[in-house]
Amino acid sequence: MRENDLLHWLTHSTRPDAAVPVPIGDDMAAVAIPPHAAAGLALLKIDQALDGVHFNLATCGPAAAGRKAVNRCLSDCAAMAAAPAAIMVSVALPAHMPLAAAQALLTACRNAAAEFNCPLVGGDTAIWQQPLVITVSALGFATQRPVQRRGAQLADAIVVSGKLGGSILGRHLTFTPRIKLASLLQTIAPVHSMMDLSDGLAADLPRLAEASGLGAIVDEAKLPVHPDAIQLAKQDGRSPAQHALCDGEDYELLFTLSPHGAAQLPTHLADVPLTIIGEMTRPPELYVRSPDGMLQPWPVGGFEHRGTAP
Repeated sequence: MRENDLLHWLTHSTRPDAAVPVPIGDDMAAVAIPPHAAAGLALLKIDQALDGVHFNLATCGPAAAGRKAVNRCLSDCAAMAAAPAAIMVSVALPAHMPLAAAQALLTACRNAAAEFNCPLVGGDTAIWQQPLVITVSALGFATQRPVQRRGAQLADAIVVSGKLGGSILGRHLTFTPRIKLASLLQTIAPVHSMMDLSDGLAADLPRLAEASGLGAIVDEAKLPVHPDAIQLAKQDGRSPAQHALCDGEDYELLFTLSPHGAAQLPTHLADVPLTIIGEMTRPPELYVRSPDGMLQPWPVGGFEHRGTAP
């Protein structure tokens, strides 16, 4: 594979877009700011996906890797109720990767973003003697002020979308960013705080609670457990609830709103189930309420990148 061949293909296979007055092919791209952007704010995100960490290229293939890399980034747009307006993709390609595989990867990146009317406007390519690295940056705009993690209020209901746990069985590659859902939520009731569940409820809810200066209680019996979590529980002896709390890479929305607002929520929105799983509390501690009503310590779990000791 020659880098120039890949760049020539990418430039000439990119369709014109009225929102991108300067597209791929120049040293920078230009994206028009839409008139509905709240307070003229642009939201920015960058994310990496690594072969051997976020996907296994040898088993999933370049298209699935590219799709996941883009959707991980777009999931963060959903987390702040922002509509993605453009993405950029930088790839460090293994030297042994054929041109057709690199084209399949970038086509999948472009198609994943196109599902949300979000053009691929640029990026960078390199070839090296190491595993595949995909870096995606996103530009987004919100019609209202973006929803942050730190806005949760005392007695807020805690809500999650979808079902949790067991994503390693395949959903970590095929999930859909909840962009449409996040937009619709804003039309029903004010959402006080929100984030996406990328590292698992056990890791992510403490981040939201800490940012808001609150604690939380989650009812184990109310956790929306995915069938994949039940399947894994039969294999490894951990409970389905432990998988739902700790597995990670669900890429669902975790959000809080007032009890009155929660009462307005439908059971499904944008074809996605919504489940009230607990409430925000005054102490900084987090607990899981077991089915017998006892408060259990918050579990240690979820995904965290770790280096090796020197």
